[in-house]
Amino acid sequence: MARVEIGHHLVIDSRICGGRLIFKGTRILVNDALELIRSGLTPEKVAREYPGLLTPAAVSEAVSLTRRGLVREVQKNPAA
Repeated sequence: MARVEIGHHLVIDSRICGGRLIFKGTRILVNDALELIRSGLTPEKVAREYPGLLTPAAVSEAVSLTRRGLVREVQKNPAA
């Protein structure tokens, strides 16, 4: 698997970030943005943490696809 695009803003590319789910055109892990959402930030505030790289729409799409179970970002277990 070289590259799989998911929705408009997400991508998995085996050559980038170890094949983890990222925002298209960046090396920003979706899981990092989701952690900020879980800590209470809005998609707008998360996008402001990455100026010029993320949009609120991209963050919202990641949240929506995750909540609907269409994508799942799994943390790698260092002990495995």
